[in-house]
Amino acid sequence: MKNWIHWNYYQDVEVNCICWESFTVNTTVAWPVKVETCYRCHPVFNKEKVIKKVVKGRLEKFLEKQKKIDSMKK
Repeated sequence: MKNWIHWNYYQDVEVNCICWESFTVNTTVAWPVKVETCYRCHPVFNKEKVIKKVVKGRLEKFLEKQKKIDSMKK
């Protein structure tokens, strides 16, 4: 196998979530990773919604626009 075509693999890279949870993973990214949801705050994993988003994501912005459009149609 050619060694120069494969990505470097880094161990114990820190992952930070907006719910203040941090943990380590093995990945091809060398710097700390920031995520919006993790296994602690995602509703699928913990059966309730714990996270309070500080920043609105694309989906929230889209849904707000759709609500405005629907209200204007009525």
